[in-house]
Amino acid sequence: MRLPDKQRIFDAIDHKETSEIPFLEIDPDMELVNQILHRDFSLGMHCFELEAEDNIELNLRMGNDLTFFGHVWRVGRKEMVDDAGRIHYVDGNIKSLDMLSKLWFPDLDKLEKRLEDHCKKVEGADMGIMCKAQTPAFTAMCAMGYSDFLLNTVMDIDFVYDMINRIHDYCMKELEVFLQYPIDVVQLSSGLVTNTAPMVAPDDLEKLETKYLREEIDLARSSGKRIDFHIDGKIDNMIPDFVEMGVDILNPIDLCAGNQDIYQIKELYGDIITISGNIDIEGVLKYGNPDDVIEDVNNHIERLARGGGYIVSSSHNLHHYVPVENFYAMRDAVHNCKTKQEQN
Repeated sequence: MRLPDKQRIFDAIDHKETSEIPFLEIDPDMELVNQILHRDFSLGMHCFELEAEDNIELNLRMGNDLTFFGHVWRVGRKEMVDDAGRIHYVDGNIKSLDMLSKLWFPDLDKLEKRLEDHCKKVEGADMGIMCKAQTPAFTAMCAMGYSDFLLNTVMDIDFVYDMINRIHDYCMKELEVFLQYPIDVVQLSSGLVTNTAPMVAPDDLEKLETKYLREEIDLARSSGKRIDFHIDGKIDNMIPDFVEMGVDILNPIDLCAGNQDIYQIKELYGDIITISGNIDIEGVLKYGNPDDVIEDVNNHIERLARGGGYIVSSSHNLHHYVPVENFYAMRDAVHNCKTKQEQN
């Protein structure tokens, strides 16, 4: 297995076609984490919440070129725990303006100590760090509940904006903490798009989410950081907006039940944004065998890595129905790949 090198990520962002393809698979289900590390961590956590040593060891064994640091802000969430110990979102609990007192904010001092420890343990290696920054619209939607959030964009928009603005203030403070440390990439996320379209009209999306994302992106880019935007759903016609916002990497390029074609995205936008993802978690990774996975990964590399601008990863976070052997096949296909540039 090859050694990590964050320069592969930077080369992809800069659209430099090199002999090696970057690999970045983040936040797999903890059942896969336990198989990779031969440990017995709780299935109710995320791997980016692990102690620094375990987080870094996991990313080394996964063959990633960056580590992934972050936390889950469960403000206002009603959740349930299944028999295996996994935590599932059910609804939000903050349903009205007079309930905003239930908003709570993570301890920035504790978060900073975790990040400081993480940076010290990565120091000296060629592995970079990607930090998961909180974003206000999706956090508010989870705290309020999806249905109530969308309904309130019509019935009680002042309540929605009040919650978003309070959360955004925290998000900016958290990001300022991140930017004091030698991180390489800031990841922002959105959860307002389905397999067919955004949940709200374009003008409303701008007011509810995009303008806040711009502030975070501008702050991160002012410190020289690269931007990874994790946005599920059908986003192909939104890519020019992402480029204008300053997004460097677009992930995970869902297949959207056949409604979205990564190869068309590459043809239309591959020279202005780096794409990451699309190895199907509901197809070849779940149902195929390792040979099928290798063939699919090689096909993606052959068609998407020309001219740079492609990072191999899955079409979403790896769930526990993905056999660990298929993950290893994906990783090893990338590590063993030699592009035509090197072959020539």
